[in-house]
Amino acid sequence: MQRGVVEQQTWFFGATEIQANSHYSVEGSSLVIDRPNRSDTGRYTVLLKNPFSLVTSGVNVTVRYGPDEPVLETRPARPFYLEGDSLSVSCTADGFPPPTAEWVFGTQTTVVAYPGVLHLPRVQTSNGGLYVCTLLNAETGVKSQNNLTLNIYARPAGHSTCSVHSVNDVDLQYHCQWPGGTPPARLSFPALNATRNGVGNLSTILPASHDLDGKTVTCMADHPVELSNCSITAGTYFAFLQFIKPTTCCPPTDFSSRTTTTSFSGAPRMFLPVVTTTVDPDGKIVVTIDCLSVASPPALVLWSKGSEDIAGTAPHQISGDTAQLQIRDYIVSNFLLQNYTCTCRNPLGSQRREIQLEGPSISHSGLFTNHNGTIVTLTWEVPPTSIVTGFDVQMKGPNSQSRNLSGTQKRGSSAGFHTIQQKPGRARSADIFFLDPKLTYGFRVIPKARTTAGQPSVVQTAGPGEGLSGSAIAGLAAGIPCGLLLLVLLGGLIYMCVYLRRNKSRQTRYPKPRAVEKAVTAPAELTPHPLLTGGLSSPDSNRLRQVVFLMQHVGVECCFFGRFTVFHLACFLPQTSSERSVALPAFVPAPPVRTATIV
Repeated sequence: MQRGVVEQQTWFFGATEIQANSHYSVEGSSLVIDRPNRSDTGRYTVLLKNPFSLVTSGVNVTVRYGPDEPVLETRPARPFYLEGDSLSVSCTADGFPPPTAEWVFGTQTTVVAYPGVLHLPRVQTSNGGLYVCTLLNAETGVKSQNNLTLNIYARPAGHSTCSVHSVNDVDLQYHCQWPGGTPPARLSFPALNATRNGVGNLSTILPASHDLDGKTVTCMADHPVELSNCSITAGTYFAFLQFIKPTTCCPPTDFSSRTTTTSFSGAPRMFLPVVTTTVDPDGKIVVTIDCLSVASPPALVLWSKGSEDIAGTAPHQISGDTAQLQIRDYIVSNFLLQNYTCTCRNPLGSQRREIQLEGPSISHSGLFTNHNGTIVTLTWEVPPTSIVTGFDVQMKGPNSQSRNLSGTQKRGSSAGFHTIQQKPGRARSADIFFLDPKLTYGFRVIPKARTTAGQPSVVQTAGPGEGLSGSAIAGLAAGIPCGLLLLVLLGGLIYMCVYLRRNKSRQTRYPKPRAVEKAVTAPAELTPHPLLTGGLSSPDSNRLRQVVFLMQHVGVECCFFGRFTVFHLACFLPQTSSERSVALPAFVPAPPVRTATIV
């Protein structure tokens, strides 16, 4: 105020009048702020007045402060992150001017301008750990610091696996593993030992007993990303695997992924040895016998020939896992001298099988023809223990030129079979092309063990003239005479029966007709009707007797009812005199009756 006297002075903070107190005080024409803070930042105005005039004046006051304690946040917010995820970490706090952020991770330091956000794209497990943020006010020189820990996990490789092994052929070692992962998975066998656990790998040894054969033992594998269980069940041999793919990350108490794997253990079960035959570069026949018994722990296979154990010396060779035996020799008969035996054994039990090798042979054969009759497919099977290194496919038919699968041509004669193809020991079929559908062909297969040939297969025929085989023709030749002889014997038997029946029917036989008995008991005299006082004419007694006699011999019953005679045909056989049950009835003629005529 250039002139005049100030009679009244009023201070305002914003629109609020400032009252004198411990924080604000007016000294002369000045306003004193004691220990200013961030809330004192703003516009201050003074009002001066006297009776003649009024004037105001203002000034902006800025208080520099901070930074406060940093606040650290992650986006997206999760308890842990997986490898390959992208995230950001922010570090903020109040302060003026805005502070700068300094991030420290291990030996790495990164300075980030306000608002202090640190970006971490596609993190790896190596990016996990303690992060420290320091905020600095460059004008005030004040620093503030805070830290957080990032959890970056990696799922263990694959799934948890369980196995059981034999220890000294006496004990069982249960083993569970789920390698890899950050952090490593924690493993345990609750059914065997509830207090023992391991990290990534766990083994437990127990004495072998029947209680373990058929018992399910489960390994619990716990990882923050996923739970995985595997089980071993003795005596069952099918594996079950269930996996639920995780979709989103969630808290450790809520697992989005669970894997269950079931494998099986137990004593060796029944098995069938597998026999294969090859030829080595030296020309020796190599017979391989595989004895594979599904068992866990894996079974140890012991081999013997006859009553002697096989040690694996020439000509025998045993594989490293003892499940395979190879025998080498030039002569087929040397393989057939004695039987071979394999015994599969583990701490829970054993199984034994005997193998009797056979020479080259064929158990079954068949023939299929295309609709044109120009191509045939010959198939065959061999016994499972037969020693076969190859096959000769032979054909019999008219003079023709045949082409095999390799394209070579061979000419044969109709006098007998000739080889048209040669197949390896693993072959089970052969195709023959360029056949004449109007001609008849015969085919057979000869199994061979190097140069030793076995019995040919049954001859298979193809073509319009294909008829009965030799054995069928021989059967018909023997069966027709036997059938004729049987018919002759049957006809003679029927004739004898008819002849004897006729002779027997000619003998006199007297049946016992019931009507005749009634006729015998009839009264001797009958009273004539009153109207017929003159009586009836007397019948011819001799003729009636003859009629009754004939009727009795042909099976006719004669019944007399008063003056009427009723004839009834009866179907009975004639009887001899020894077969009669009663004597022949006597014929009683009717008494003569006089007849009177009334006019």
